[in-house]
Amino acid sequence: MDIAGLAVRAQVEWFRGLAAAGFPQLTTGAGFAVSTGLDSNTENGAVIDPAVPGDPRELDNLLGWLRDRAVPASVLVTGPLEPEATARLIDRGLEPERAGNDMGGPIASLDLDAAEQPGPGWQITEVTDVEALRRNHRVYAEDGWWDDRGELDDRVGFAARLGFGPGRPVRHWTACHQGAPAGAATSFRFGDAVLLVHCCVAARWRRHGIGTALTRVRLAAAARQGAARAVLFPSPEGYHLHRRFGFDLVASHPDRWFYLR
Repeated sequence: MDIAGLAVRAQVEWFRGLAAAGFPQLTTGAGFAVSTGLDSNTENGAVIDPAVPGDPRELDNLLGWLRDRAVPASVLVTGPLEPEATARLIDRGLEPERAGNDMGGPIASLDLDAAEQPGPGWQITEVTDVEALRRNHRVYAEDGWWDDRGELDDRVGFAARLGFGPGRPVRHWTACHQGAPAGAATSFRFGDAVLLVHCCVAARWRRHGIGTALTRVRLAAAARQGAARAVLFPSPEGYHLHRRFGFDLVASHPDRWFYLR
């Protein structure tokens, strides 16, 4: 299993999903760019064919459009680049990812029938309406994920516009303790794989198995939809959580993901 290659594909498919949802976009001959306006390089970016760096006009058109949005962005290349093509991207101010890590593995062999609820007083439910989506996203906000005033509203609006729920590519779950939201997680299914997008547990409830339960729920739901593989971009905490599922940590493919600051 090429975990690093699957990680690139996951972000490419994420950008395609944003474009399909109608967020502002620009399409060229062998690439496209999309922007949500959020302050995140995973929510704004471009996908280009390895041939695009050889066409300065097309490349500069995409990069200029992204720069005009004035938000962080990523540029994903769908295949390996020649050294001179990489140099052209760097010359235009793009920073190549050369030290990142990806994580993933097959999910067919996992025991996903184990109890999905963390324990007495806990309940994990899938988000199916906007009111529940706001309660879910407030877990992230209260944990300090977003600092800007109004960003909770922006994130809820973004998620609602993208779409979510059973049978959809994007799904959200909330873990509640005696009715109070204390954990949240998101997944994105693409093809026969699932991207474990976010997972957050309130500080007082960490190391109580909440993150493990949220991950198990997401994997089981993806498996029922036909997913056979999982991938994620791990934080240090995420690494320790997901290695319990037998996932492997690998180096990202160099010079396939570039950052536009």
